Amino acid sequence: MVSVDAARRILADELLPAIRAAVADLGGDRPDTLVHSRPTDEGSEWPTNTAAALVHHLCGVLTSWGAACLGGEHIVRHREAEFDFAGPVEPELARLGALIDRLPAWAAAAAERGDLADPAGTTVDVDAARRAGTFTPDWVVGHMLHEVATPTGQLQLTRDVLLSGGRAR
Repeated sequence: MVSVDAARRILADELLPAIRAAVADLGGDRPDTLVHSRPTDEGSEWPTNTAAALVHHLCGVLTSWGAACLGGEHIVRHREAEFDFAGPVEPELARLGALIDRLPAWAAAAAERGDLADPAGTTVDVDAARRAGTFTPDWVVGHMLHEVATPTGQLQLTRDVLLSGGRAR
């Protein structure tokens, strides 16, 4: 079991800097950067996401699992639309940092209520997890780490492929 404080530190001190570095390597929000480029062509058999879309998706993940599930806040999330994001990435990075900072308050809200709300726009079978007894605040915090770490790896791979121009090393 990972504590909420440890999870917040991992998110803030390890994963967020890795995300920021990958976006910076791709040129950030400057004109003509790679931050809105996909490693694969449109319509590819193996579709990929842009770095900006992955950052926007991470905001959706933290809002869904943190604000909605732990915090009990009503949110509206359109998960599939997150992957079409074409807006500026710097505000999304700031939003991501602010969401991470809210994790302890969300966990405290769940503890005070004594229950978890359904996360918004998720692909997880929450009812099955409830029936199995695994849908707990500790599980949600661990799941949040997983749900941020995986796209962070995808983002780093996206950066590597785009910066290499598709060349194998």
